[in-house]
Amino acid sequence: MSTSLSPEENALLPAIEAWISSHREQLIAELAEWIAVPSISRADLAVPGAPFGPACAEILEKVLSQATAAGFHTENHQGYAGSVVYGEYPQDIGVISHLDVVPPGDNWTYPPFTLSRHHDFLIGRGVADNKGPAILDLYLLKLIRDLAIPLHHNLRIVYGLAEETTMADLAWFAQNGPVPDVSIVTDGKFPVNNAQKGQLTLSLHVPDAGLLAAIQAGTASNSVPEFAQILLPSAKVVNTDQLTGLAAGNVTGVETEKGLVLQARGNGGHAAFPDGTLNAVRVLLAALLQLDLLSDTETVLANQLDRLFGSPYGESAGIGLEDNHSGKLTLNAGIWTNAAPNVLSITCDIRYPVSFRGEQILERFKQHLSASDVQLNPQWRDVPPFFLPEENEIIQLLQQSWNDITRREDRPYSMGGVTHSKVLPNAITFGPGYIRTAENTPDFLPQGHGLPHGADEATHLPSLLAALPHYVIALIRLDQHLYQKRTNR
Repeated sequence: MSTSLSPEENALLPAIEAWISSHREQLIAELAEWIAVPSISRADLAVPGAPFGPACAEILEKVLSQATAAGFHTENHQGYAGSVVYGEYPQDIGVISHLDVVPPGDNWTYPPFTLSRHHDFLIGRGVADNKGPAILDLYLLKLIRDLAIPLHHNLRIVYGLAEETTMADLAWFAQNGPVPDVSIVTDGKFPVNNAQKGQLTLSLHVPDAGLLAAIQAGTASNSVPEFAQILLPSAKVVNTDQLTGLAAGNVTGVETEKGLVLQARGNGGHAAFPDGTLNAVRVLLAALLQLDLLSDTETVLANQLDRLFGSPYGESAGIGLEDNHSGKLTLNAGIWTNAAPNVLSITCDIRYPVSFRGEQILERFKQHLSASDVQLNPQWRDVPPFFLPEENEIIQLLQQSWNDITRREDRPYSMGGVTHSKVLPNAITFGPGYIRTAENTPDFLPQGHGLPHGADEATHLPSLLAALPHYVIALIRLDQHLYQKRTNR
């Protein structure tokens, strides 16, 4: 395998940069159209041909129409996914992305479904996860076509529509669609991802929760709630100025037609990457305890809940596990609702290390909950871990391609994020996200903003576009590797 760029690869790089420069503004303009569609996956709104609701059907139609207008062959896979194909060969290399987004949540300073631009940054729901990478895939096909780069395979973009919920989109496609021989999933960070934690989605319920049953927070189990609130009994009087600790300056009382609402703010973000986040419910619980608004029974429960979710890494819930392949387990209490009279319901997201099984995590969690008033709902969903050894030939090829361009000696990485690598055979996540630096971090946003799944989701445009040379070189090498492997049998 090559350990440096070939003369032909080196000669391509300036041509790629020139092409990017001439197409940059067109990409931004088209991305603005994609961001404008609030494509939150809604299986509950399914109709024939639109299994994830009208907004997802709308974005798929828009994207496929733009791709058709650009001269590519497109396919709509019964609304579960859509393909954009370049080439006329028997075999495909896949480029996998998704067009659905998480709900906007609260506390944005920019409009979530309008693409905003601040110098080199783009802001809007989906610019990082994953419409920015998704439109980059379309422009990758345009670039390879315009530069007449020869390949032995078709490039097939597959756009999913339920990655943020159940992944039923590409689970269906894996059974019914034209599955590529090998795929690159453009829904992570560089360099190459070889391990993804398992994901448990479960719900807890707390009977006889009293006042705490009125807590409302969160819009998605895989997002850290930035905003939480509770309607107080009419006789309650509060003075939030006296609050200390987590609640200091982060809680306000708002008079409404129904009564006084206590509102709390935290720092939202992606459940799988909790560093720098703060669940707003913990802020709200701290305020309720300090303001002496709870009965003795409610105080015991509030303390139980605060301890249970006191760490995003599960230590206080009896599941503080980790391994060398994928690091620490994460636990997020993403949605808090009043499911039934006097009952608090909490929907949780757990990302567990690849060395464990979902059943093991659940058993440990149940044992810990047995000493509290919190009960585990018997219905839950488990997406098992993804793991390939670093020695895997495709992992090595992609990693070497990255290292050759960057002149680094990076190794594949693991993550808590879950991508379509979990459900599509022979699919490996490779970029286009980037490690945060002072240059590519939006310092003009409030603290805690700018993250995927959080308020004011942002992406650094130069860093996003810088992924294109990596994809071109990697695809040239992958195409040649698969072709030689097939013809040398």
